[in-house]
Amino acid sequence: MVAHVLSLKLRLLANGFKRSVGQLIGVIIGGLYALGMITMLTLAMWFTAGDIPFQSEIFTLIGSAVVLGWAIIPPLLTGVDLTLEPSRFVHFGIPEKTLGPALVLAGFISIPAVLTIAGLLGASLMWRFDAGALMLALLAAVATAVMAILLCQYLVIMATALRAKRRFRELTFVLLFVVLIALGPIVTSALAAAQSMSDWIQPIASVLGYTPLGAFAAIPGAFASAQYGQMAIHLALGLLYLGGLYLLLAPANAKATVTPPPEQRAATAKGLGFFKLMPATPTGAVAARALTYWFKDPRYAIGVLIVPMLPLLFWFTGNQTGSYVMMFLLGPLIGILMGFSISADISYDNTAFALHALTGISGRADRAGRVLSCFLIAIVPVLAAAILPGLISGALWRIPGDLGLSLAGLLIALGVASVSSARYTYSVPLPGDNPMKTPPGNGMRIALTQLGIMLAMGLLLIPVLIPYIIGWVKQSQSFGFITLGAGLAVGIGLMLGGIALGGKWYEKRTPELMQSVILNK
Repeated sequence: MVAHVLSLKLRLLANGFKRSVGQLIGVIIGGLYALGMITMLTLAMWFTAGDIPFQSEIFTLIGSAVVLGWAIIPPLLTGVDLTLEPSRFVHFGIPEKTLGPALVLAGFISIPAVLTIAGLLGASLMWRFDAGALMLALLAAVATAVMAILLCQYLVIMATALRAKRRFRELTFVLLFVVLIALGPIVTSALAAAQSMSDWIQPIASVLGYTPLGAFAAIPGAFASAQYGQMAIHLALGLLYLGGLYLLLAPANAKATVTPPPEQRAATAKGLGFFKLMPATPTGAVAARALTYWFKDPRYAIGVLIVPMLPLLFWFTGNQTGSYVMMFLLGPLIGILMGFSISADISYDNTAFALHALTGISGRADRAGRVLSCFLIAIVPVLAAAILPGLISGALWRIPGDLGLSLAGLLIALGVASVSSARYTYSVPLPGDNPMKTPPGNGMRIALTQLGIMLAMGLLLIPVLIPYIIGWVKQSQSFGFITLGAGLAVGIGLMLGGIALGGKWYEKRTPELMQSVILNK
């Protein structure tokens, strides 16, 4: 039975490449990129072996980072391959003692697992001038990969019930997004605070060597420095952690194979919400529904979370370089990003788009309602980002120009998105899915579509950019007011034109749009 489950996993892995040509191309490109990075790491370790400072600590940090990555990303965010979900085998009646080891072994049959093992083996070549340390490093690399994959499987089982809860998925997404955005400033600040590399790398690596994250990875360094007692401690701790993890994973697998997947409860609604605040018109109804999505659908969270994170990033960059020029571009960037976010509005609707198709709502009302909801969300942060930098810095002459370019960016983006979303749809995370999930097989198409939309926004913004740049160079408030007038005129005109043209395309393509969003393509 174990061999049968493993052969099924191999067959599923192979069939996954046959779903579509686009997916196969994406997998090939992604695989080549990953192999290229691993090859570069391997060559770097090979040619710099013996010259790497803090070699033992760096190897420990690499192993710890790999285990930590496997422990966080799949269990909380992306999940793992469906064949690794023991709860999906609850209906088959396979004996627990047979299915448990099969699922554990199946976890190693995946592209990420193979790439992880290859990367760790490549990193271990930094010990090539010490034969004993090299052999221990190769074994430690495999043991670290086993630790990472087993820990991932156990945490996936433990997090299954939590991931079924929408609020937990939203919270983990928000936390990860904030951490990823702030990771650069945090690391840079930590490095700047340390007087030397040894001030932070040695204590951190020393602590990690006694944890499940870096116990195995610390063994070669202890051997190379002739600290055989420490090596024995790291080896004993690693085996203890690995054995304990398997003892936890085995009963967890057994329990999950007889436990049905947790049921999701539908949220209860109270009152009319935004429908009470919007006018009782088709446009108002669409705007109220879209506003509800903005506040309750985590897939819109990226567009909202980027607003407070951009000022922090630009301020940090300016604090490091001494130049705060990027702070003056906050308004246009936030406006464009917020306006661009509704380019996927119809795709996000999925089957709920039937509400628009079956009621026969006009295309103009649909476009205008979605634009109105985004405008209400975006206008306050855009105005604040356009006015506050000039006000705080005392460069009051900049405010009219920054305001004109920011409003133009928002309005033009809304107009272009109104047209593009009626003409082009693409695969997006389904309602309730992880917002960072990318549906397979459409990566290139999505990238090209979004690139074309952004280029169109940039080209249409040129008439406003010209007086803005002249005013910036001459420090002229007069050109700033010209920018403000041009931005309002061009922005409002293109937004209204985009609503009209997008409405016409929407009415002509409603059946096609309905089919596309149902198939999520």
